[in-house]
Amino acid sequence: MTRTRRSRGSEQYYVGRRPRGTEVYVVTATEVEPLEHRRYQSSATFDWGDPTTGALELAFAMLAGITESRPPDPICLTFWAEVVSCLDRAGFVLGDSEIALWLLTAFCDGDGSHDRPPPDGCRRPRGRAVGWFRSRLRRR
Repeated sequence: MTRTRRSRGSEQYYVGRRPRGTEVYVVTATEVEPLEHRRYQSSATFDWGDPTTGALELAFAMLAGITESRPPDPICLTFWAEVVSCLDRAGFVLGDSEIALWLLTAFCDGDGSHDRPPPDGCRRPRGRAVGWFRSRLRRR
């Protein structure tokens, strides 16, 4: 599936639900489409609410979707651990502006301190994250 580039100011939402199995959709003011599974590390079914392989696949798909690029592994792993693994297992709605805000606050916190250490295997690569995020903003 090829997505067309959204215009600025057009909010996009990721909506996950579990009527029988897991379903994740991309919702805009005019469209509802299933979120494309981009196969980050596996073909595991999308999941959320726990640090599962499916949750990692979902984290990658959401970041890749809003940035239209492949997010660096440390950013994806941290987003998986801090956001996707913590979403309500019953269902969620997450806007792309909320994801952008998470990116800014997770990697650009000014004084260099963090309230809690990152999960095992995750780092906070401030310089690399900031450069990557800024390059995404310039392309829009």
